[in-house]
Amino acid sequence: MLDPFVKLAEAGFSQQGGLMTAGPVTEHWTPELIASLDWMRVSELVRAIAAHGGCELARSIVLEDGSVMFAMIEQPLTAHPQRALVKITAWNEWGATPESVMRFAREVRTAQKARGIMISPGGFTASALLAAQEHRIEAVDAAALHQVLLRLPSERSDFFFTITTAGDCLTPTCPVCLQKLSRVESVAHKDLPELRVFKETGLIAEQVQARRIVVAPFTEVTFLHEVKAGEIQIAGNATGDFLCEGPVTLISGGTLNGTVAARSLTVDDGGELRGSFRILQGEPQSFFTEIRRWQWLCRSTRAKPECARIAFEPHLDQSSARLASSR
Repeated sequence: MLDPFVKLAEAGFSQQGGLMTAGPVTEHWTPELIASLDWMRVSELVRAIAAHGGCELARSIVLEDGSVMFAMIEQPLTAHPQRALVKITAWNEWGATPESVMRFAREVRTAQKARGIMISPGGFTASALLAAQEHRIEAVDAAALHQVLLRLPSERSDFFFTITTAGDCLTPTCPVCLQKLSRVESVAHKDLPELRVFKETGLIAEQVQARRIVVAPFTEVTFLHEVKAGEIQIAGNATGDFLCEGPVTLISGGTLNGTVAARSLTVDDGGELRGSFRILQGEPQSFFTEIRRWQWLCRSTRAKPECARIAFEPHLDQSSARLASSR
């Protein structure tokens, strides 16, 4: 990948105005830390780099998805100043996609004689990079920002690091009320299928769970994983381990090979159990599977009605991010 800051050299993101030095550079910054920062901290950092390079900046526009956009004039004191539109991708699009690049390209076209600079800390997919090249959008990721910061004078880079990472720099900010979001966990329940009927002979490698399971006559089925059900009826030949919260019935011609744990077992004439059986004790297990997930939501005491629409997905393990940011 070519250096994405070839054009940004004129914008103050690299060596415009003799900002680069050959002296020692800071070792605090890492691409991983930059990618884990709050979207507001990334926005402030990008604006600080541009201002340090001598660009004139317009105010930032913050959208509800956590994306930030601002205009700037590069080399404003020269005979040929250049307008640029800078966009930091939305929190939930921390990694740029072709769709997000093309949306920004349409926004750039509405700005007269401006070029576009898209900053996506989470990186760009290969197709997103192709879209950026096609629409002449400068693509900047966390690794590119990291290189720019290392090339700044060490005292300036250290200052930016201190300001950017002060306090809680990882928890995202609510783009509506500008207060820190809260990590909120939720539990969803997934119900089991009502009925699974096995009519074909073969090996079942998937995990099988259902309220009622039936093995059809003249069918030979081998289950690799423990079978869980509320009721099991076997008329063919079934092999495996079975956990049943209700009755297991072996009807005429039905054979079960393996272990069975159930509330009851009924073997009709012509049926056969070839294995061990034990009666389940205690309360029946739930037939719901719990799915735990968490999001960043606004729970601020200063929340506005629009804050209820804010829901950010986590980017990465927060403990790893905090470790990366430790000094």
